[in-house]
Amino acid sequence: EGLDHVKAFVVRYKIGEDEQLASHFDNAEVTLNINIGRRFEGGELAFFGLRSEPRPPPPFYHDWEDEGVGYAVLHRGQELHCALPISDGERLNLVIWMRSAAWRQSCGCPMCGSTARFLT
Repeated sequence: EGLDHVKAFVVRYKIGEDEQLASHFDNAEVTLNINIGRRFEGGELAFFGLRSEPRPPPPFYHDWEDEGVGYAVLHRGQELHCALPISDGERLNLVIWMRSAAWRQSCGCPMCGSTARFLT
């Protein structure tokens, strides 16, 4: 039991290209989002609470400008979140999704809650 699958990818936000990412859940039990570079302004992460919460808390904002390259945010996949638009430059982040087949079989998919079909 525990985390038994990992998916890693790089996301890039750049003016005139992908500047933001709409609100979503991750297809992971746990997500690690690491600032891997470039100069940028804006692009904060906004968190809106867990999918299962009947009354979500007020939004929480993580400002990447407060830290430098190598800093990361760890959060649950079922936390509704988005990347706000960058206002200048280019932002690169390494995103690592960590998954657990045992958790999904007992608790369901972090995106939809279903235990009928799930991806590992």
